[in-house]
Amino acid sequence: MDTPILIIIPAFNQLDYCRQCIQSIQANTRRAYRLILVDNGSTDGVGAFFDTVPGADVIHSPVNLGFAGGVNLGLKQAEGHVLLLNSDTLVPEGWLQRLEHALLEADDVGMVGPMSNYVSGSQQIGGLMFTNLDEINAFAYDLARRNAGKRRDVARLVGFCLLIRDRALEEVGLFDESYGIGNFEDDDYCVRVLRAGYRLCVAEDAFVFHYGGRTFLGIGMTDEKWQALIDENQRRFEKKWHVTPEERCDAAQESKRLNREANEALARGDSMAALRLLKEAIETFPLLETNFNDLGVLLCEMGEHDRAFDQFARAVKINHGYVEARTNLRDVAEALGRMSEAKALLGGDESGV
Repeated sequence: MDTPILIIIPAFNQLDYCRQCIQSIQANTRRAYRLILVDNGSTDGVGAFFDTVPGADVIHSPVNLGFAGGVNLGLKQAEGHVLLLNSDTLVPEGWLQRLEHALLEADDVGMVGPMSNYVSGSQQIGGLMFTNLDEINAFAYDLARRNAGKRRDVARLVGFCLLIRDRALEEVGLFDESYGIGNFEDDDYCVRVLRAGYRLCVAEDAFVFHYGGRTFLGIGMTDEKWQALIDENQRRFEKKWHVTPEERCDAAQESKRLNREANEALARGDSMAALRLLKEAIETFPLLETNFNDLGVLLCEMGEHDRAFDQFARAVKINHGYVEARTNLRDVAEALGRMSEAKALLGGDESGV
């Protein structure tokens, strides 16, 4: 019998996403595995839910140790190959076998990652939209058929779903917890694995769905705070390794680029191009409130006021203090007679600011 692959899932709150993730693993994983679930200081019932998962080993931390700290709690119990998985993912049928096949094709492959709908760098497949797990399964099956056995050596893999060879883990050790709540700890680990003499590979026939950024959203880490965290940890990474991280194209930066292009298109009078670019910007990074506000403004100009209301509301939900979105939400609500809904979102502040 194959030694079970250890799956470590750290989580801070976001109970619904955790539940979906676990259910997808239970439904779609035929390869023998063992779960270590790390409750990283959750306050919304995640810890209690983890305790109900059959056969799982659960670790409870009283505080949020960040991604690296949470992962390390699980890694200290590791035996065999280890897979790190974000709690806001959904895994399709055959996912773990495909990743394992890629890992075991050569002795010098240290880590393997899948393709995804939401990930920075070259693992990204753009333009994907799914409404349920059946659609994700169908896409993953087709991708596996079209790309069967395709591998690609890279200098960086993203930690949202990362299969680590047992020997590489023994040599490289735990994640660096100095990166705090998250960002660049996976870049750091990739450098260490590469310098230990191993390869990093993308399994182009494997796919894992990623909602993306749910934990950061849950702790209010959006837009400026998010960028400040990235900047700080990039400086820490570059000071440590004296290199710039390879092929890192953060979703937030890509989303901002698309937003700029959308506004340039709007300035040219090309509303349809602006609409397309803003939707792509939202797909790329769903936590950037500016995109929803700008889309709402564009929809107002197109006479789609009810749809604009929804976009302004989404912007305010992401960043409750976003003055422009609050003002826009109030104005469109007054025009539509939806002030009671707007007040509920604005906290009853009629001024909207």
